[in-house]
Amino acid sequence: MAGAQAKDHPMEILTCPFCEFTDEYSDILIQHIDYCHPENTTTGVQEQPIETQLQDDTPPDDEEQYLECPHGCGEVLHKDEIQVHLDLHVAETVALDDTGGLQSPEGHELPNGRKSGRSGKSGKKEQSPDSDLDDPVPMHGRDVVVAGKTRKRRKRRSAHSGSGPVKRLGRSELGPYAHEKQMPSWLRKMLEESPKITYENKLSSTGTVVRVETVENETKGVIPVLKQLCRQDPTVERVMFCSPLVRHIFKLPREGGFCGYRNIQMLISHIQEAQKPGHEKFPGRTPSILKLQDMIERAWDMGFDEFGRTETGGIKGTRKYIGTPEAQALFLSLDIKCSANAFITTPQRRAYEALFESVAKYFREGCSNLESGEKILETDLPPIYLQHRGHSVTIVGFEVTKSGTADLLVFDPMYKTSPAVRRLIDQGSNAIQGVDATKVLQAWRRGAPYLQKYKGFEILMLE
Repeated sequence: MAGAQAKDHPMEILTCPFCEFTDEYSDILIQHIDYCHPENTTTGVQEQPIETQLQDDTPPDDEEQYLECPHGCGEVLHKDEIQVHLDLHVAETVALDDTGGLQSPEGHELPNGRKSGRSGKSGKKEQSPDSDLDDPVPMHGRDVVVAGKTRKRRKRRSAHSGSGPVKRLGRSELGPYAHEKQMPSWLRKMLEESPKITYENKLSSTGTVVRVETVENETKGVIPVLKQLCRQDPTVERVMFCSPLVRHIFKLPREGGFCGYRNIQMLISHIQEAQKPGHEKFPGRTPSILKLQDMIERAWDMGFDEFGRTETGGIKGTRKYIGTPEAQALFLSLDIKCSANAFITTPQRRAYEALFESVAKYFREGCSNLESGEKILETDLPPIYLQHRGHSVTIVGFEVTKSGTADLLVFDPMYKTSPAVRRLIDQGSNAIQGVDATKVLQAWRRGAPYLQKYKGFEILMLE
């Protein structure tokens, strides 16, 4: 049923029996259940029930805490992350029809369901980015920022225990393949041969034919489209963006959890495209995952965060998760300046609130026209690497809504660029007229409802 008809003839709101998702149409609700809750259907993948609950941010090394994505993307996630992961799978499939209307690949109108990342009815109201903020403190010697105060960083559960051997990180930090010696041969071969690159002749805006290169898991020109969508979104008060030159780089089908490497690649894409200091260290294409593993191990050899090798047992050829320390070691070993900060929840302030303040300050200091009153503020700043338990993303913007809440705008390597955004990139700004910007932006927003369940964050900023 068309969106206009839905507005003229409101219907009863139906609720998913397994989560908070709602919609007016039964077929959309059935599609959601089949897509997001296959373990509760007769045709879906059957999973064993898990009785144990997550304790704090350091769950035990328990294989039952991890489930493979029932959608089949290859990710193995902590059980508490499955629902949000599947919601974002739905968001990444948003497409546009010929009239600019939003559709799922099956031809249904995009559901008006729960917005996984958008600040809304849940969570406390965030401060405006124009409020007074504490200066973020660089993580020198593993210091961290806790509600604006510097404290020594807690080691990642890998300190010596008495006179015994050094303890490895558990699955809560290194993921479900924490003790894997080598990744499967089929996966290594796929990473060696990918990504696939194709070429196509297209008509440019000047009427000339240009040869366009397409990389299988990379998308250029996303930020200019997000800017236009935010301008059109009536819920947005103000938004600040990083440099538009960063590419959205995402995982390959069946790749699994290499998000840390993909985020490093996105930071490198900005260095390459913007010709920033250190770009000569990345000649040619963006380094592959296997190449990045070699570079991190080389950084350890050079003495940069050498404790990381002890913690991980080595990462070369494995699927172990990496995080902010590994990214920082890689860049510093190449003489690329960067600084890291960390935020943890305290009785006085939640971690995501401190994160919002630091990110807002970063973007404000990079805006030359902050006092202009413009809705969209542009900068040439690098993007920010953001790590939380089990996953990392790349922050490309910060927005404040008219209701006073805040969102991070992110490139998430776990999800591909949606067909809707790809189409808007190809067709230009005129195609955005009439598009429901709020729904298209859903896949790119991470607000309080998404962030408030995490008790700690780390960020890495290129200088």
